[in-house]
Amino acid sequence: MRAVVCGLAFALAIAGCKPERQPVPIRQVPDAQPATADASSPDRSVAVTFDDLPGAIAGGPPVLRSVTDRLLGHIQTAGVPAIGFVNEEKLARPGEEAERTALLERWLEAGMELGNHTYSHPSLYHTPLAEYQSDVLRGERVTRGLLAERGMRPPRYFRHPFLNTGPDLETKEAFERFLAEHGYIVAPVTIDNDDWLYAAAYTEAAARSDSTLMRRIGEDYVRYMGETFDFHERLSQELLEREPAQVLLLHANLLNADYFDELAAMMRERGYRFVSLQEALKDPVYQLSDRYTGPKGISWLQRWAITQGKEEGEPPSVPQWVRAIAQR
Repeated sequence: MRAVVCGLAFALAIAGCKPERQPVPIRQVPDAQPATADASSPDRSVAVTFDDLPGAIAGGPPVLRSVTDRLLGHIQTAGVPAIGFVNEEKLARPGEEAERTALLERWLEAGMELGNHTYSHPSLYHTPLAEYQSDVLRGERVTRGLLAERGMRPPRYFRHPFLNTGPDLETKEAFERFLAEHGYIVAPVTIDNDDWLYAAAYTEAAARSDSTLMRRIGEDYVRYMGETFDFHERLSQELLEREPAQVLLLHANLLNADYFDELAAMMRERGYRFVSLQEALKDPVYQLSDRYTGPKGISWLQRWAITQGKEEGEPPSVPQWVRAIAQR
């Protein structure tokens, strides 16, 4: 993001200058599940996970601190047992290491869990296995130390950057053995989405101090996420004849710091209760075979569909007007 974005996003964050807005109405997509649970409604649960800690936003420690505090405040208010996946390269900024590391401590102090997202966020599709494995181990050093200081277990969950699990089965399976040998469990995703595109557009609008555009993007983001949940719920029923405990992927960014309340309300309106990743992974669905490899990073529901020779479907797309703003 351009330097002007950093500077203005900094000003917005420090001033707490998010756009004033009315509560976003929860708009149900056609034929979606009923908003209120009844005897025929599925028992819905979701684990909420955040990638790219300490933050997927340009700017120095004050910006990151403001976004982190707002996001964690909303997560705690919603009663969500979230986990954040760390890229420790984001901590390695000369003169800022201590302040950036303190952001991870804020997650722990808020009662959240931390996981490994590699050091530098490489793709396993393009990175030699040995190099990728070294990046994983490099990416746990600070996090492991923070956990040890609190008498907590080492990081136990690993999230693949770009949700890419390798170019072929041999690489995929070799890496999974490596993870198991180092005490890691793969953190799958069943509800994938392009929140990062909305976040890029939202940050661009913030850089212009355009609160009207920020509000428009934020409200459409909540609409899009409702459609995304509907797609994955339907795919679950088609593939499994039930809805498993879902795992949602989000990013620690300015957009989610401002709109997590609306997201949480949308999920509750759809009948979801919030569970930890550990609780979600007790669902036996996560023992299903996943033999998908390739350049695309896709949800585990789509992976299971491909493995079983079934249609994976096409998730909702981000509107072109949002994409155009995000690419400026």
